[in-house]
Amino acid sequence: MRLVQWKQYPQCLPEESGLYLVNWKLNNIYSNVLSFFDSNTKKWYDCYDRGKIIDGINAFNPYKVVPFI
Repeated sequence: MRLVQWKQYPQCLPEESGLYLVNWKLNNIYSNVLSFFDSNTKKWYDCYDRGKIIDGINAFNPYKVVPFI
């Protein structure tokens, strides 16, 4: 198990597009969710619906999540 210091968003951006574990604030509740970051648009998207932009991201785990196939 490795300890990870999460990076603050929007001060820091992921280096590449992909799935990341993010800290998301919705209705004054913080939760960890999986989100897709697009490096071309510099926006976070719902990992299941790439047409839905997610607002309220305040930090992200810098290591990409690699899905099992």
